[in-house]
Amino acid sequence: MLSLALALGTLCTGLAATALVWNGLRASHDARLRAEFEYRVRELQARIGRRMDTYEQVLRGAQAYALATPATPDAAGFRTYVGTLALRRHYPGIQGLGIAVLERPAGTPAGHERSAVVMIEPLDAMNRRALGYDMLAEPVRRAAMTRAAATGGAALTGQVRLVQEGAGAGQPGFLMYLPLYLSRGAPADTAAQAGAIPGTLHGWVYGAFRMHDFMAGLKGEREADLHVAVYDATPAPANCMVGCAQAGTDARLDTMRTLDVAGRPWIVRVRSTPAFEQRMASQQAAWAGVVGIIVSVLSATLVWLLAQGRDRARLLARRITDDLQRSYGTLRHERSRLISILENANDAFVAVDAAGNITYWNAQAERIFGWSVDEARGRPLRLLFPGPQPELDRLLAFDAAAFAEGLGRRLELQAATREGLPVPVELSCSLVDSGGEQALHGFIRDLSAKKAAAAREAARQRDLQQAQHALNRAQKLEAVGKLTGGVAHDFNNVLQVIYGNVQAVATAPRAPDAPRRLAGALAAVERGANLSRQLLAFARRQPLEPVVINLARLLRNVDDLLRRALGDGIELATSVEPGLWNTLVDPNQLENVVLNLAINARDAMKGRGRLTVELSNVVLDELHAAVVPDAVPGDYVLLAVSDNGSGMPPDVQERVFEPFFTTKPEGEGTGLGLSMAYGFVRQTGGHIRLYSEVGVGTTMRLYFPRTGAPETALPPEQPLPAAGGSETILVVEDDAAVRETVTAMLRDLQYEVIEAGDADEAIRALKCGAPVDLLFTDVVMPGALPVAELARVARHLHPGIAVLYTSGYTQEAVQRDGRLEPGTHLLSKPYRRDELARKVRTVLDERMDECPVPEAAPPAPLRVLVVEDNDDLRELTCEMIAALGWQATGAGSAEAALESLAAGGIGAVFTDVQLPGMSGLELAWRLADNPELPVVVVTGRALGDELPPGARLLYKPYRIDAVEEILAQLRLQRRETGEPGMD
Repeated sequence: MLSLALALGTLCTGLAATALVWNGLRASHDARLRAEFEYRVRELQARIGRRMDTYEQVLRGAQAYALATPATPDAAGFRTYVGTLALRRHYPGIQGLGIAVLERPAGTPAGHERSAVVMIEPLDAMNRRALGYDMLAEPVRRAAMTRAAATGGAALTGQVRLVQEGAGAGQPGFLMYLPLYLSRGAPADTAAQAGAIPGTLHGWVYGAFRMHDFMAGLKGEREADLHVAVYDATPAPANCMVGCAQAGTDARLDTMRTLDVAGRPWIVRVRSTPAFEQRMASQQAAWAGVVGIIVSVLSATLVWLLAQGRDRARLLARRITDDLQRSYGTLRHERSRLISILENANDAFVAVDAAGNITYWNAQAERIFGWSVDEARGRPLRLLFPGPQPELDRLLAFDAAAFAEGLGRRLELQAATREGLPVPVELSCSLVDSGGEQALHGFIRDLSAKKAAAAREAARQRDLQQAQHALNRAQKLEAVGKLTGGVAHDFNNVLQVIYGNVQAVATAPRAPDAPRRLAGALAAVERGANLSRQLLAFARRQPLEPVVINLARLLRNVDDLLRRALGDGIELATSVEPGLWNTLVDPNQLENVVLNLAINARDAMKGRGRLTVELSNVVLDELHAAVVPDAVPGDYVLLAVSDNGSGMPPDVQERVFEPFFTTKPEGEGTGLGLSMAYGFVRQTGGHIRLYSEVGVGTTMRLYFPRTGAPETALPPEQPLPAAGGSETILVVEDDAAVRETVTAMLRDLQYEVIEAGDADEAIRALKCGAPVDLLFTDVVMPGALPVAELARVARHLHPGIAVLYTSGYTQEAVQRDGRLEPGTHLLSKPYRRDELARKVRTVLDERMDECPVPEAAPPAPLRVLVVEDNDDLRELTCEMIAALGWQATGAGSAEAALESLAAGGIGAVFTDVQLPGMSGLELAWRLADNPELPVVVVTGRALGDELPPGARLLYKPYRIDAVEEILAQLRLQRRETGEPGMD
């Protein structure tokens, strides 16, 4: 009984001690948890205060800038000043800085003053809404403005809705004001102290803030640990400015702090999250309890055994104790030696358990990352390496294959310090067994000094690669467009040769050159046939029907039928992509399908709405075809019919193509319309897709395979007699056969014709001085000068000249691409002789009706120096300047430009930024010492460096009218300063 009593007593004592230790560890953990929470709250409070102090200093800088001018500062200067601050980049939350001027007309009673916003920057789409807004008309703003005027210091408003938010949901906002007095440092007078607007006040400079943007990044790198809500003045739901969604949730740790921000109290409520409590969780108490229980049971068992056999047990216990002490001493010595080695190592040493949490953290790790031992222990190691790190993820997942491949020997990674600064490191780790569980031991070496230069070079290479990829994508898209336009252009050139030669022979069948013209027509036919065969082989299509159509023509044919079927209550809109591909379909069946879809849309819209029919070219790749039933990769002509009717629910969409399925009442529909459309599209080798949303509308998309065969031509109309004339026409066409045919037709019409093969040859012809009444030019021309620029040069050299364009493109495509100005005349290829005669006569007659006003003679020409390393661009710019009546000379570098300037005779300089050797900006700054020499800086990107005083900026790509505007400014400056012209 004594042995049992001793064993029980030992067990109870051990369990009691275990309970005390467990309770102490729990209390210690709770204390650390609250201390960490309080530290995070104080840090957040300090960050908010520091950010508001910084923003107040920004506002005071704007106040000082405004007070530096006798009246309201110049808008351009204020824009430049605010632009240098880079508010969006460096000061998140500031929507804009503005100036509101106090307006107090005579006889206005106190309290009825106005303060309109006269300027605000940056002047984007949102900030434009604030211009002219009367600040004093709103009580919350007026209270803060009055307080700022009374104290002379910064005053913050309560929660407001910014004018910039418009009618949308927006963000809660607030404003900070600083007064602007007529005399610097004017004290607040009695009226201001009484709550009125002081008489010496000129206005306010203010900052508009968006609360959600203001709070971005303030919670630190562990943003998910805390729920933060900010209230204006009182912690009421109506006053909540941010964090309102979690305002009613419970949390283990919850506190409120009051901040005084420019005279306005803010209530900051901070609550812990489960993520914070989970991260701070500790298993020490649990392990202490388990170990204590085990030790207690073992101790009790040992006491009982000792009581049973004292001598034998005493000897055994002494032996065990001695062995344990020796082992413990050895372990302690090895542990001390190992700790000394690790703590004095030049590399950081980190031990990670099976869960990926840090269990050991040496002094060098603390120096590299900034986390103390207590702060780092228990944190996931992955948090030190932000962003995707697949190799590290494999190591932390204890992937044996990764270690076998040697991945853990020397792995370069990107880590982050406690402050969030990036640190390039090298990780060498190994897989170890720790108490039966897998663990990871690794050394981390700081590579900051070694990787700094490499990181900069890698960033530059990445930027170059990204730019190259973007360029490749753009070039691919441009190549597709040029291929389509080029094919159409070649076909139309072939037809033009045929039309011109055949009609010339028909007009004069016995002319000596009739056989040559017929041979030319036959050669063009063979050329068109070869091109057609090439297109068919490229498309890998065999004609299923002898009808190849362009759906744009079919859509025009059924337009009247659709309008009659839809009724007056439905608006019909059509959209056709220029250069629409041909397709091989049955036009009669397709007309029925379109009519069926229109009738279904009409019924869904109940007789009132908008129906849109769109035609476009689409290319389906393998990825798209893999996820779309019945789709095959390739080129398609897309016919989309969209309505804004009632839409279809999902269950109806699943059965919409089933035969005899209908949602219409009995007797109003057969249920075969959409199933017929589905079968017809599938028979043509295409597929159909349905997109519908209840309450929004439905879109039917029909994909028809593209065919490379030309569209079936309609019988040509009989040519009508057309009158010619005696005017002079300049024909500009790069295709020699087309040019010969056109000039022959025009000469047959008794016109005087001058030929040119490109834009440069045309400009030389225009400069010869011969009178030219009409410029007849192709749209697509070789060379660097666009055809629209050629027309502008022609109008400048020959005021009153008429311009007629011709091309295989449609007029809409040319206008959308920006190659022609609106309202110009276009004759589409191919055209007949009578069409050419009527169009030319019409354009010339319109020219005769106009009375052009002769331009005033320009002043003496100015010699302009063009500094550009690209030979073609330099020559083109010189030609543009010469076409405008000025003299121009070129230089390929800044050094060559300085030599030309030293020789004299230069009155203005156009310089590119990117130059070999000295840059264009450096040249501009060097020339800034001579105020009589105007400098124009030409660039294709935004400049980060400040331009020298007086320098003008011209962005690439630029047109001749932009150059003309710059030169006109230089001429005006020369007149104002009285500077003589230079030859």
